[in-house]
Amino acid sequence: MSKAQTTFRSGSAESIAFEVHGRTLAAKRWGDVGGIPCLALHGWLDNANTFDRIAPGLPELDLVALDFAGHGFSSHRGPGEHYTSFADVQDVVAVASALGWQKFHLIGHSMGAAVAAELAGLFPERIERAVMIDGFPHHEGGAAETLISNRDAIEQMLNGAGSPRVFTGVDEMIDRVVQVTDQSRDAAATLVARGHRLARGGYTWRTDPRIRFRTPGRMTEETLDALMARSVAPALLIVANQGDRWYQPGIARRAKHHPNLEVVRIDGPHHLHLETQAPEVLALTRRFFGL
Repeated sequence: MSKAQTTFRSGSAESIAFEVHGRTLAAKRWGDVGGIPCLALHGWLDNANTFDRIAPGLPELDLVALDFAGHGFSSHRGPGEHYTSFADVQDVVAVASALGWQKFHLIGHSMGAAVAAELAGLFPERIERAVMIDGFPHHEGGAAETLISNRDAIEQMLNGAGSPRVFTGVDEMIDRVVQVTDQSRDAAATLVARGHRLARGGYTWRTDPRIRFRTPGRMTEETLDALMARSVAPALLIVANQGDRWYQPGIARRAKHHPNLEVVRIDGPHHLHLETQAPEVLALTRRFFGL
């Protein structure tokens, strides 16, 4: 791969932003500008800081970690706009095009892993390789459940989200994340550092509360089968044995239809790339990308 002039940042990240359809998408950029292009996609309610532990170990990459819309420093979606993987894929493709990347690698975690896999199926000609960390496309329930979910999503959007909780300090926010997830305090602090903002009376989340609404228009199993069949780029799925379960019942079916999927299982929690397992995740990623 030919390279432009390289600039290494020795593990530190640069803050960048993109204007996409009148909204700002914020990002952190690590590594070698002009190196191997790679977009990193975080999980639900997280932000670009989720890659802080593994990104410095990938200096050969031009690694751009996005804040999805409604997360981190990115703009929230407009009134009445739902948060869907379809919209996220559209944003990611727009950012890649703004960077001048016709082909690129992907690293995704949780929701970001599912978005990465969907992107690879919709735009197979643009994806070189994709690493998915404890997340993959999956949908349970039939047509009736999908219709009910669609109705719920509309009603939630029409009723509004209400005001987010206000905390007395950032430490209280970190404690709350530790209480409701399997994250260590260090991992939670990394995400809260980019995920909080000042509010009247204290601090609150930067994330759009509407992200918690039901997601309309989910794919059927048959559509997911077709999506996998189109995913020609080599893909690595890293399953955390003590991580999330929502997508795991579908792995066997996804693998049956995906032409080039490797599945590796390792011990660790859902955010294993931010925990003590980060070196193992990094080593698997480097091996898979041929670094």
